[in-house]
Amino acid sequence: MLSSVEKLQKFIKLEIERGYDNRAVVGGLDKILPSWESEARSNQLSEDIIQTVITGLKTYPTLEPQERAESLSRLIDQVELSVTERSNRSLTDRVSERPVSMSPAETDLEREPAKEAEPESTPAPLPVRHSPPPRQQRTGPTPSQSTAQPQTRHGSARVFPPADSTGINAPVRVLQGVGSRLSETLGTLGLNTLEDLLYYFPRRYDDYSQLKPINRLTFGEVTTLLGTIQSIFSRPIRGGKMQMTEAVVTDGTGFLRVNWFNKPWLARNFSAGAQVVLSGKIDQYMGRLNMTNPEIESIENDHLHTNRIVPVYSLTARLNQKSLRRLMYQTVSYWASRAPDYLPERVRSAVKLVNLPTALLNIHFPESQDMLDVARWRLAFDEIFLLQLGVLRQKRWWQSAAAQAYETPQEWLSQQIGNLPFDLTNAQKRVIEEIRADLASGRPMDRLIQGDVGSGKTVVAALAIAMIVRHHAQAAVMAPTSILAEQHYRTLTRLLTAPQGAAPEEAAQAPLQPDEIRLLVGDTPEAEKQEIRQRLANGSIRLIIGTHALIESPVEFQRLQFAIVDEQHRFGVSQRSALRSKGENPHLLVMTATPIPRSLALTVYGDLDLSVMDEMPAGRQPVSTHVLRPVERERAYNLIRAQVEQGHQAFIIYPRVELSEDQASPEEVEEGAEEGAQAE
Repeated sequence: MLSSVEKLQKFIKLEIERGYDNRAVVGGLDKILPSWESEARSNQLSEDIIQTVITGLKTYPTLEPQERAESLSRLIDQVELSVTERSNRSLTDRVSERPVSMSPAETDLEREPAKEAEPESTPAPLPVRHSPPPRQQRTGPTPSQSTAQPQTRHGSARVFPPADSTGINAPVRVLQGVGSRLSETLGTLGLNTLEDLLYYFPRRYDDYSQLKPINRLTFGEVTTLLGTIQSIFSRPIRGGKMQMTEAVVTDGTGFLRVNWFNKPWLARNFSAGAQVVLSGKIDQYMGRLNMTNPEIESIENDHLHTNRIVPVYSLTARLNQKSLRRLMYQTVSYWASRAPDYLPERVRSAVKLVNLPTALLNIHFPESQDMLDVARWRLAFDEIFLLQLGVLRQKRWWQSAAAQAYETPQEWLSQQIGNLPFDLTNAQKRVIEEIRADLASGRPMDRLIQGDVGSGKTVVAALAIAMIVRHHAQAAVMAPTSILAEQHYRTLTRLLTAPQGAAPEEAAQAPLQPDEIRLLVGDTPEAEKQEIRQRLANGSIRLIIGTHALIESPVEFQRLQFAIVDEQHRFGVSQRSALRSKGENPHLLVMTATPIPRSLALTVYGDLDLSVMDEMPAGRQPVSTHVLRPVERERAYNLIRAQVEQGHQAFIIYPRVELSEDQASPEEVEEGAEEGAQAE
């Protein structure tokens, strides 16, 4: 038996003995891959099997517990089958196998020891990048395989076709021109394999046939333009604390001043007479248009002369557009056409989709704007389709689990509703009944409540909490900010405890006592945090309201049976799961004020049952919403002035409150421009 196979068997056996907890190796089973891959190659294991093991162990931590056993069993069967076939082959049948990268360019893998030859065949399917469909045991070829599986020398089809036999998971260093340094740089962008490159889509495109001339630019627009640098230099400003690089660019129709802050190298990399592409926002200073901190790139003549639509990718340090674009072209031109489509032809025809190879090719290097649009449509369909499969699978998994059932007598519920200082809307009553049925079902509740601000979601949540804590269980409410958590704490305390000064008999009838509700946020004093943790662990706190602090490891519950997540869109699935993992299959209620179309909600939150609160309580002030264009900004200011004069308040929300390291503040931009004007 080969040493690499024995080592793999040993670790898998230990993992099985540990109950598939992914701790057979410190840090997870995939931590053995670097050393194992090297040993497997020295043993001359086939590239198919090496890539299958790499894929299997990398995806192992993401699997549900019940799926890990099936995955490891299938993996070891594939390895052992390959070794058995190898041992049965005659030495005379062994010839060199082509390298994992089937590109004509020379690669490092071409200098590997010779491997067993396999029959020429259509490459096996490439995995879809975003999120694979739910794993299931396949008994035949996938729909995208139009040809038979490769045959062994005895004529029988393979039992376990490798998932990645085309080498799509091969490292980027197999590409021509990619050494260890460039490979490390690409890794900072998450580009470690050929598959990563295929699915690293451009963030925008420059259409060389549709660019605006300088004399047609308008203030405030975000645009891309072509021009020739007339002059460029860098100089210190603010007493030498900053560097400003200035350039004047012309395209024959006009001149445009361009400024960059803290990028003095631009004056060294570009010189007068260079043709460049500039992309950014058109600003204005002292009546003249200018650009501040735009992206700049040298023009590639073939793009200019052919009026191509050119992809623009996100970059990192030590990487420029030209080199990355060439690398992407090398990858996409060969591998995109070898991406089998998992969608059957009848499905693609029904929704008017192009095949996956065409979509991948045209999302990177579109033949036309129309082809770019259809490529986006196809890949967007894939994302939403696979997301839907994933959330439905998650929902099925949760519904298969058992949860504590909580019956709520109608008499008790009517009494709690009657104690409220206001009447419930029909929408609130409907959602309360839906929650009541969920809690009594014996399955974990997974429900999303969507309703505008002021529709009464918190009251519904309070009654749901009361249904749980009356059985001496615990509930937790997680909000995205400390301010919102404090607001929930005040509201829930008012709704679930007796009013101050109430008679002892009345206080005893309240769902909770004041000391059974606590608030835990990031700036809670450490001594108070320790006390809260102790009381959560012994069960004397029955309702905790907080932020991300609730999912930190020191927080343990005695009997968490109900988790509420407010503003669902501010939390990821992992954070929601982290809160839920604090209990044993607790019921889950998530709330959002974000208006979501029902069809979209059922897709994005397909693992949740949806309740819509479409009715506002009586007496609420109606909300008036208006959208103003940039040229109507003064109308908004006049409205604010009028409201402030009447004694009202106004809030202005900005999309960004922090500056990146290479962006100057408005004051610095103005000061730099003034210094530039004085220099002239």
